[in-house]
Amino acid sequence: MSEADLFTRLTSVHRPDCEIFAEGPLPQPAPDPDTMAQTLGNEEAARYAEACRVPFEDLRRVIGQIAGLMILAQLSRKADIADLTELTVCRDRWQTCAAHLDTLRPPAPLAPHRDQLAAAHAFSGKALRSFDALRPQADNTPVFDDIARLVRRAYAHLSAATSPKAGLEMADLTHACCSCGR
Repeated sequence: MSEADLFTRLTSVHRPDCEIFAEGPLPQPAPDPDTMAQTLGNEEAARYAEACRVPFEDLRRVIGQIAGLMILAQLSRKADIADLTELTVCRDRWQTCAAHLDTLRPPAPLAPHRDQLAAAHAFSGKALRSFDALRPQADNTPVFDDIARLVRRAYAHLSAATSPKAGLEMADLTHACCSCGR
């Protein structure tokens, strides 16, 4: 693949209704934890709003790290990304996030919010495992396509759980390498 082809692939922009979402239900906007806490006047919702910040931030970082590692692997044409300390750190953060997600106990109206965090975690985990499929001296395009699809899916689920009032904000990736302008 030429550098021009790679650039073209990296700069295509996917919308949430794109075919990359063929696997599983589409991300759905989740209730805002802070708004729910105020609406319900519920201490449990307020505790959840505070507790979900840690796994949200973990996921935001993991998704960004995966995207960066994928781009590094593509541009360097190296399959030994699995040996990098950065991938190990990313996997460790993903595991830590799993532990944080396991402790989240949302009140019933906020269960969809936690579901979006869990979906982002699941898809980012699949993307992390995909790095193991990279092979030296091989055309790894299908693996990179799979990682990119999984990262976009994880990002979409995490975006669905965004809540600026609760401090759960995503960076705008409208023109990023993992977007697709149709």
